[in-house]
Amino acid sequence: MQIGNALTVFFILLAVPALSADLPPDAAVNPAAPNKTLEPKVVVNSGRLEWMPFKLDLTAWPTLGYDDKRPTAKPRKVKLSQPLNGDPARGKEIAQNPVKGYCVVCHEIPGEEWPGTVGLSLMHFKEHKYPDGAVFQQIFDARVTNPNTVMPPFGTNRILTEQEIRDLVAYLQSIE
Repeated sequence: MQIGNALTVFFILLAVPALSADLPPDAAVNPAAPNKTLEPKVVVNSGRLEWMPFKLDLTAWPTLGYDDKRPTAKPRKVKLSQPLNGDPARGKEIAQNPVKGYCVVCHEIPGEEWPGTVGLSLMHFKEHKYPDGAVFQQIFDARVTNPNTVMPPFGTNRILTEQEIRDLVAYLQSIE
């Protein structure tokens, strides 16, 4: 994994849907780029970044800039209907995917070379015996239990589908 990709994902994951298109002046946007949004790429041994077109148009999402005053979605409490029916293999793919979940940007997960240190370690997750519903809620919208969290509300913001969250829960619950 490249550091530039990790930075991109971090910015993506902390984004939340916006109701307007008024972008702040420091947004990583180029209207002439295919998807408008730019991603940083580390130029090895140079101390600088290059800005490349990103795969998705993220201009509808607020940035982390102080000048971005666009509103965010309200926290949303959900209840997991059973059975879980999640696929741990698909969950692992989502956890490592730079466009969808990419848990490794903030969390330590098995097999990853560049783990994040912002979130809790997810190593040996199964030992904690968290209820599936609590893990599902945490991924769907952690602001319900912690209003000051920096964890993105993946379900509320439609970053992940309900099935993708179920798959992530199944993966996390399988980590020995």
